Amino acid sequence: MHRVAFLEEIVRRTAHLLPAQGPISTFIHHNTLHAFEHLPFEGAVIEAGRLFGCEPFLEKERYRREMVRGRIRQEDVDAVLDQELGEEGEERVGGLATRREIRLAMLRDRFPEESGPALSWLLAETPAVTRNRPLWEAALDAVSRTVFSSLPPTPDEPFRHRDLLLDVTGADSDDLVHPVLIRLTASFLDQGLAYWPLPGREAGFFRSVSELYRPSRFLPGWLRRFALDLSAASQRRVTPAESAVDSLDRLGVSEKSEWEPFVAATLLALRGFAGMMWQIESRPDRVPVQAPKASLLDFLAIRLLLEIRALEDLARKTLGFHGEMRELREELRRRRSPPSAPSAEALAYRLFLLAQALDRPPSSLSRLTAADAKPILDEIEAFSALSRRSLLHLAYERRHRIEVLDALSARAGEPCEKTRDVMFQAVFCIDEREESIRRHLEEVEPRCETFGAAGFFGVAMYYRGVADAHARPLCPIAIEPEHEVIEVPEAEREVDLKRRRAIRRLLGRLVHETRVGSRTFTRGTLLTALLGIATAIPLTFRVLFPRLTARLRTGASRLLKPARARLVLERDETRKPSLGKHSGFTVSEMAAIVGSLLEDVGISDRLARVVILVGHGSRSLNNPHESAHDCGACGGGRGGPNARAFAQMANDRRVRELLREQGGAIPDSTWFVGAYHDSCDDSVTLADRDLVPPEFRGKLALVENAFERARARNAHERCRRFEFLPSGLTLEAALAHVERRSEDLAQPRPEYGHATNAVCIIGRRSRSRGLFLDRRAFLVSYDAGRDDGEGSILARTLEAVVPVVAGINLEYYFSYVDPVGYGCSTKLPHNITALLGVMDGHASDLRTGLPWQMVEIHEPVRLLVVVETTVALLERALARDPRLFRLANNRWIQLATLGPSGNEIRLREPTGYSRYLPERPVLERFVSSRDWYEGKSDPLPPARISPEHAIS
Repeated sequence: MHRVAFLEEIVRRTAHLLPAQGPISTFIHHNTLHAFEHLPFEGAVIEAGRLFGCEPFLEKERYRREMVRGRIRQEDVDAVLDQELGEEGEERVGGLATRREIRLAMLRDRFPEESGPALSWLLAETPAVTRNRPLWEAALDAVSRTVFSSLPPTPDEPFRHRDLLLDVTGADSDDLVHPVLIRLTASFLDQGLAYWPLPGREAGFFRSVSELYRPSRFLPGWLRRFALDLSAASQRRVTPAESAVDSLDRLGVSEKSEWEPFVAATLLALRGFAGMMWQIESRPDRVPVQAPKASLLDFLAIRLLLEIRALEDLARKTLGFHGEMRELREELRRRRSPPSAPSAEALAYRLFLLAQALDRPPSSLSRLTAADAKPILDEIEAFSALSRRSLLHLAYERRHRIEVLDALSARAGEPCEKTRDVMFQAVFCIDEREESIRRHLEEVEPRCETFGAAGFFGVAMYYRGVADAHARPLCPIAIEPEHEVIEVPEAEREVDLKRRRAIRRLLGRLVHETRVGSRTFTRGTLLTALLGIATAIPLTFRVLFPRLTARLRTGASRLLKPARARLVLERDETRKPSLGKHSGFTVSEMAAIVGSLLEDVGISDRLARVVILVGHGSRSLNNPHESAHDCGACGGGRGGPNARAFAQMANDRRVRELLREQGGAIPDSTWFVGAYHDSCDDSVTLADRDLVPPEFRGKLALVENAFERARARNAHERCRRFEFLPSGLTLEAALAHVERRSEDLAQPRPEYGHATNAVCIIGRRSRSRGLFLDRRAFLVSYDAGRDDGEGSILARTLEAVVPVVAGINLEYYFSYVDPVGYGCSTKLPHNITALLGVMDGHASDLRTGLPWQMVEIHEPVRLLVVVETTVALLERALARDPRLFRLANNRWIQLATLGPSGNEIRLREPTGYSRYLPERPVLERFVSSRDWYEGKSDPLPPARISPEHAIS
């Protein structure tokens, strides 16, 4: 393969390791370690931790605290340890104890692994061994009689010159490279924050930087040489790929053995910006304003040229090295200090701790021969701190799994009550935040039925609202929509239309000039003096009176927006879409969307008089991660337009006629209404109410009343997780509080998003209705009795749902276990850059993942997916989709089946499906959800709620 083509292929493969987070305005939850899904979970997180320098599990002290408070029980630890060891657990190690006893002792007690100066200080300055001096001396004696032939540990060899230079001299070339590369990349990708555009953006990153950096005596020495490199490359018309190949040769990186790991390490050094460059290159349709000609290969070429000159400069200053760059690594390896083996004192301390944990007397160590002590120390080494944390995490997950499966088994053992005289049906997104409002809706109005479907409701589209400047995708990230839908104002008086347009143009020009002018020296000074005091007035109102300010702002917005607007759904061949292939849908496409969703949900032949489609999203103030609270099934957008579009399609007489011809009739006595649930302030807004025929309006008023009562209860339940709220809040006070949070300029936690997700239940609502699931369960409607013998609906449902919910779950898992490495740490130092993401302060890597304020109440457990089906059909569905099979087989999710009849649960394990035997066959019962959760702020286990006895 040609060298350039070979490098291009390496860059494409390496891109898979980079963060898959796109622009923050369309935040898509995804598996942070998507590149490792081909590996079993336990090994993958450890390997990724080594590559990225991140933690794979919680710290052991956290697991110890969970054991103390009963979140992890001794039987959980026993169970996972027995499963891990099998028959090897009863083998005696060195005559001291069985392998199981040794590992239990190490799990139960603190087992630090200090060595070197830290151990010397511990032994000299603390009573670590003085309280049991005879045992310590016996451990020292036992180790002194043991001969160790193992070589000292060898750390991973750094691939980058920078790592070796840092190890040898303490000088970091990234400190020179990164500030320059961050500014260049942010300016190139900028979506409107920068005052001066980077020159030549249309030609790509490499050409743009080449045009910006011209040789000048005002540049620092190393940057002047970098500019000369760019100038020479431009004169020779070198492509970015050719420049990168040339740089690898100059650095002495071997093509066959080192290119791939070296390129990976180089790109991962600034992985946030490298990942954004790749995301915009591969999915330019997700960019909020305008996608520049992004190229990860361009980014690599510029980075390598910067690194060469930075390394050259530092090597000369710190080492006096004046040779070729290809010789630098060998020189650094020669000067590097070799690693040392553990001292006899360190080995003795480990043996001492183990004997103490096992409560063994000094004589038990004195009797050890040289042949006895070595296998004991080898066992201690094998059961490292990382292995112990891995096993404790399995115990942590096991306790949660038991609570959920016990609840489902108990609920499934009860009769499946059918809702009589159904007043209305509501189809919600599967989002676990909707679990609580569905439960409350069923409590206040037992005659309703609720269902769960992916929140884009099958309407994959680019959508541009009447006040939007650009269209954006509203569908799962794996789908590239082909259709664009726009919203247009309903016909109004010409004078009103002209007035609105004039006001919008005037305000737009004023805001634009103010923002641009504030970044210049002269106008910035004047505007600060003139408008500084004036801006304090709205700021004061926002801080002190957030709800009042919100109402005033809403009232003012009516001057700019039309009173009514309609979706243009039908195909218009005369209008060219700004994104996608088609403007609107054909009638047959609409019928396919409507028929498919109704069939998948299981209500195609039993529709109620009123059917509500409830999309969701989240609106909050001063929150860069606002989109991360929106609908994942809508690509980080708000699902209201999708719900509205589906309802409009389902109400279309032509669609109904076509469905009737295909055997899927929608009766004339049914009307669909789109709705939008704001999960931050818990408002529920019905769309196109003026289009509802008179015969449905009475029923719709009852529906609105039920939603109004349910949202107040939902807000009350959410308030139990917020800090500093007084106990005994009324429903009205709770609702006012969540409304105020959404409008609070200083609120870092307007809502907690998906921070409680842990379960996904795919099946009939009757199997989980009446269960308090603590806003932890994605609820997906699927009726096995309506599926065919091949499980076609099941396969379609799993393919659409599981990758989305697994991505949400795993992103929360990793952002919690390492909030700095995998998450983006605290919001406090965040600044928006390029309108694409956030960075710490004025210059850091682009921070990907979730901020701590979004995950702090989360319990990091892998998603437990429970499917109401048979084992055979589930395995057939998994086999149809390679990614589903990887997620299940490599244990990135936990998987179980619930029998379509009865309450038998089978748990998928590495050795096959095992029958689950409940620990607690009977659930606690409560009249309403409030009776169970009130006064409690920690995660709660499931309980049985009897909505038919609830007080409305």
